[in-house]
Formats: sequence, C-alpha cells, structure tokens
Amino acid sequence: MKVGIIKTTISREKLMAGEFTPDTEEIIKYEEVDEEEYFKPLVQYLYPKIKRFIEEEKGNVVGIQTNEE
Repeated sequence: MKVGIIKTTISREKLMAGEFTPDTEEIIKYEEVDEEEYFKPLVQYLYPKIKRFIEEEKGNVVGIQTNEE
C-alpha cells in the first residue's frame, strides 16, 4: 500500500481554540508500507472499544414489543 507523508501546520491560536483544521499541508514523500503493519495500531486501539460498546448495547436490549394481544 502506498501512503503519503504529509507535513501539517496548525497555528497555536487555532489549537488553543480547539480548532484542528490545518493552516498548511505539504506532501513530503510517498512510501510503500505493509497494510498489516499500517492498520494494526488502529485496530488494536479501536477493537476493544467497539467490542465493549456492542456488548453494552446488547445488554440494554430488553425485548421487542408488538401491538398484538
């Protein structure tokens, strides 16, 4: 997989205001990387959170109501 290395600049004023849109972006170079290596940290971070969320949602489901008598 080919990825771009991007230099991003955000002013201190924006950061202090909680705004994270970049002032400038510049593509430095492109690199070929292994997809497994690239996505592994993201998956390791998100998977437990998503799993916990799904389990909590399953626990909140009480049942399905119908209008039938």
